[in-house]
Amino acid sequence: MKYAWDDKAQGAAGDDLAALVYLSNLVGGDTSLTQPGGGNSSVKRCETDLAGRATEVLRVKGSGTDMATIRATGFTGLKLPDLAYLARASDMSDEQMMQFLAAAMVDAREPAPSVETPLHSVLPYRFIVHTHDAATQTLTDNPRPAAHVREALGDEAVYIDYARPGFPLARAVARLGRPADHARGLVLGNHGLIAWGDSAKECYENLHRLINRTEAYVAERSAGARPFFAASGRSPESRRAAAQVVLPLLRRHLAQSRRQILHYDDSPEALAFAGDPRTKDLAGRGMSTPEHILRCGRIPMVIEDDLAATDPTDVARTIASSFDQFATDYRAAFARHGRGVQMLDPLPRVVILPGLGLVTAMKDKTGALLGNTCYRHVMRVMQAAEALGGFRFLDEANAFEFEYWPLELAKIQKPERELSRQVALVTGAASGIGRAIAERLAVEHAHVVLTDINEGALQDAAASIGRSCGDPQRVRAVAADATRPADAAAAVSEAVLAFGGLDILVANAGFLQAGPIDKITDEIWDRHFDVNVKGYFLVTREAIRIMKAQGEGVILFNASKGAFAPTVDNAAYASSKAAVAALGRNLAAELGPSGIRVNCLNADFVDTPLMRSLIEQRAAQRGVSAEEQQEEYRRRNLLHVGPIPTQAVAEAALFLVSPRARYTTGAALPVDGGIKEAMPR
Repeated sequence: MKYAWDDKAQGAAGDDLAALVYLSNLVGGDTSLTQPGGGNSSVKRCETDLAGRATEVLRVKGSGTDMATIRATGFTGLKLPDLAYLARASDMSDEQMMQFLAAAMVDAREPAPSVETPLHSVLPYRFIVHTHDAATQTLTDNPRPAAHVREALGDEAVYIDYARPGFPLARAVARLGRPADHARGLVLGNHGLIAWGDSAKECYENLHRLINRTEAYVAERSAGARPFFAASGRSPESRRAAAQVVLPLLRRHLAQSRRQILHYDDSPEALAFAGDPRTKDLAGRGMSTPEHILRCGRIPMVIEDDLAATDPTDVARTIASSFDQFATDYRAAFARHGRGVQMLDPLPRVVILPGLGLVTAMKDKTGALLGNTCYRHVMRVMQAAEALGGFRFLDEANAFEFEYWPLELAKIQKPERELSRQVALVTGAASGIGRAIAERLAVEHAHVVLTDINEGALQDAAASIGRSCGDPQRVRAVAADATRPADAAAAVSEAVLAFGGLDILVANAGFLQAGPIDKITDEIWDRHFDVNVKGYFLVTREAIRIMKAQGEGVILFNASKGAFAPTVDNAAYASSKAAVAALGRNLAAELGPSGIRVNCLNADFVDTPLMRSLIEQRAAQRGVSAEEQQEEYRRRNLLHVGPIPTQAVAEAALFLVSPRARYTTGAALPVDGGIKEAMPR
């Protein structure tokens, strides 16, 4: 563990709560010590309560906060005199514990207290930090944990066998009595490390000393251990080509009740572990700490065949068979331990693929990345623990109990937005209607891939959408010319490799250059059909391959009012849009049996750069002002409205791609203020 304490930075932080923030950020920022969302910390200090009375308070990391980014407001205050009861109590259910902790809070507006609050309260130390570091877990995830802890740390640490976090762990620690004065910390069996101190710096230095001693011990005993290894001469390009076939099939099976977002890892470390002959046995032994069960499930699924080397006709069959076996084994475990609870979906969160690497599945990309970070941590513990007598985690009953622990399940079972877990590709998304649609889908928690030929504007749009939706991990940008087959393939590949598949395609990229038919050149005519028709065909051809593998999908074409209504001096554009509408209807008929819906948007007089350019062009041709030309457009629709905001079109798009329109295909939805001749029949 690298020593990173900076007296100047900590000194500038302020009081002891600020010192706790500094300590927490320092430890939480090192993913070898705590994975995102894990670990906790606390300080005991005197405060003035809301009634103006001085009282001793435990400030502990609040539930749902992250050590790396937590601020003072993320620490919950609880009255220490009230918490003293926890050291005497003989029994307490989870519900009773949370009610008790809520009643002990200094201010009910603060975050809910961590389930580890009882542990922090029974330990008689001012500053406490709790880590999930690999070295400590290596000491305990083997057949001789107590002996290894004693040999590595002597009397500087106390060891306690695994107890479920919350009240059971606090009660077990309380029964130990006060540790010896020279003890610097507590090693928790199959869990992690607690370090303490009278100051934040002393707490950090005790943590640093304990982990460094542990790392040295583990390094000495694992010096000759065989690393994970898998021989492979496959190029990254061929590996990722195979992954583009495999990932949508995985997503299909993982969507038993809800879609999942995938993270694909083909790093050297992941490939070595996935291909090592010991992996299936090791993976079946579980995780390295209960916290990782939340992120990675109780055990991963190992597909034993190298799918990149498997005949394509057998890949889907092999994947289906692996999921069936995983579900069978899961149901058997549930039958042994699942009394009184409803079974979760019998699905893995980690999939190990020899020759391809690791896949983690969660509700969003951030969660899938976190799952990957956690499982890579588990892999390192496995390898080191094998040299200390063999990797061993909790028995099935204890691991199952944690997997179904209501207090932890509540952290991941929260209400979700309408397009959560969905992956959308929007073409022509740098501005106008495309950008508005991408923004609206992202607000509903879709993961979006944006394409456009204007790379600068595209990157600006992607960055803006990432900021506004609060999660840049859900946004990708691919510079693409809609008329190039390779660009269409690259955009769909990005969706698959970044998120696992593709659920929604919005084909929106467009070209318009108005003029009387005798003034339209061959090149301009062809450009309309290349961008507006061929471009839709190219990206759709790529998308449906993924959607068919997943078993469903939604396609939305921007067809325009011009698809149905005759127009003047705009025949090239209107003809291309009529072709788009015809393409949409035909694809609805063709793809319906594959579970793929296809609909069209027919918009007009929308406030976009393209429309503003057309208004100026036509105003100049007619010798009127742009305002007068706009007024003519208003008068021609029944509601006399416009320019129509792009957000209105985006709202219509959201409906058509959402589950609310799951019974609608082959439709054209006007967003034009009402133009009689453009009303589709």
